[in-house]
Amino acid sequence: MRIATVAPAYPYRGGIAHFGARLAQELNHDHQQLYLNYTRLYPNLLFPGKTQYDESSAPVNFNSERILDSINPLSWRRTANRIAEWQADVAIFHWWHPFFAPAVRATTNKLPRKITKLTICHNVAPHDGGTVRKQLVKYALSGMDGLIIHSTSEKSELKALLPNIPYRSLFHPIYDIFPGEEITKENARSALGIPQDTRMVLFFGLIRPYKGVETLVQAAKQLAGVEKLAIYIVGEVYSDGEQLRRDIASVPGGIVTLVDRYLPNEEVGAWFRAADLIALPYLTATQSGIVPLAYRYERPVVVTNVGGLPDVVMEGKSGYLVPPANPVKLANAIQRHFIELRNPSLIDGIRFMQNELSWKTYSSRLVEFATELQAGKV
Repeated sequence: MRIATVAPAYPYRGGIAHFGARLAQELNHDHQQLYLNYTRLYPNLLFPGKTQYDESSAPVNFNSERILDSINPLSWRRTANRIAEWQADVAIFHWWHPFFAPAVRATTNKLPRKITKLTICHNVAPHDGGTVRKQLVKYALSGMDGLIIHSTSEKSELKALLPNIPYRSLFHPIYDIFPGEEITKENARSALGIPQDTRMVLFFGLIRPYKGVETLVQAAKQLAGVEKLAIYIVGEVYSDGEQLRRDIASVPGGIVTLVDRYLPNEEVGAWFRAADLIALPYLTATQSGIVPLAYRYERPVVVTNVGGLPDVVMEGKSGYLVPPANPVKLANAIQRHFIELRNPSLIDGIRFMQNELSWKTYSSRLVEFATELQAGKV
């Protein structure tokens, strides 16, 4: 099959670029590929972080052509022409934010009808989406022949916005793209300056309001009785950083540490290997790449029971589920893990999930769905 992908990739950073490149690597075993990258992703005025570019010394990469400008209509036509001239059987778009609706819809409109148009929805609608944003989602995705979603919780949103478009619910595969799998907990802690006897909880990723970091900070105030506990919040702050720092400073014992920066790929493994437990206190979610990333480094998780997060966590076997916005329940789960259960590895459950969430399975199911769409069987 000839597959054209339209998605960010290196030199851009972040989960969507990583996902697109890793999926392309897997598809490349059996299919011909054309990967069309962006020349401009977000205009600088609209980007809240320090940089859009991957400054890692070990970038996640796949050979791509930088052609699509999110705000230049001429590039939208060029992108469609490139896909058509290459004679793609399927065009796969990666979707995550309504800002890209005009570019995506215009590009799909210009494609020949014989090319099957498929979108991987990392989020159907944004976490902070209102009516206008949802209309942009509907406008962009109504031009597709089929959609992929990553959680059962997105089904109702999808059916409300786009009831007539076929879809498949898949899963977020295990991220196996970062170095550091071989590092031991002891060596990771030595490298990071973390005492070996620390009971360490890690929050990892961009810090946005919907991710519930404040809930984790409030939970920390109730964990003074857990000796040698340390909670590390590691990621670039996209919310009110000053308020977050004040909240952290109010936690007794100084057990919470904020590392306010986007980690290069080569540092990710050390942080996960150093941790005992990975926390995702999200207020809302569709799915998250952090749980598969935790599993890759063989670390259990404590996650809120929202969106698609429960789909990939086996209670008591690969992690723990707690209600959202409930610092008491979150604190209880953390305390139970370290005190009552004595910091179990949950390795059997994690390895089971590693086998379930493979890139090979994901890519084969995606191609199967695309083939059915081409044949008019769905």
